[in-house]
Amino acid sequence: MKTTARPPIHTALTDLVGWTLDRTASLPKSCRFSFGQRLDNLTLDALMLVTRAVFTPGKEKIPLLRELNLLLEQLRVLWRLVHERGWISQQQLFFVNGRIDEIGRMTGGWLASLSREKGLP
Repeated sequence: MKTTARPPIHTALTDLVGWTLDRTASLPKSCRFSFGQRLDNLTLDALMLVTRAVFTPGKEKIPLLRELNLLLEQLRVLWRLVHERGWISQQQLFFVNGRIDEIGRMTGGWLASLSREKGLP
């Protein structure tokens, strides 16, 4: 059985999922369902989108990667709200935003390379 090598974006998102699950488990019980579950699900959805994109041919990846960009922005918003509530530290917010930004740059690069290959805007 042939296996497809996972791109660095997959590894980065896998790491982010682990970090997110660790942080959301320590959120106050009263908001663990609303914020914690939403953060967990969005992060897992992002990983699933990248996994689908890896196995999707050519330009069919583009809508998946655009959806990934939207999920990343939603994660930024939710993590900012979690920080404003005092549930994570400034250092944790810097860390997660840095990881999300890194994944966003990888997504943008992947989109740009697909656009160049296909001659798309």
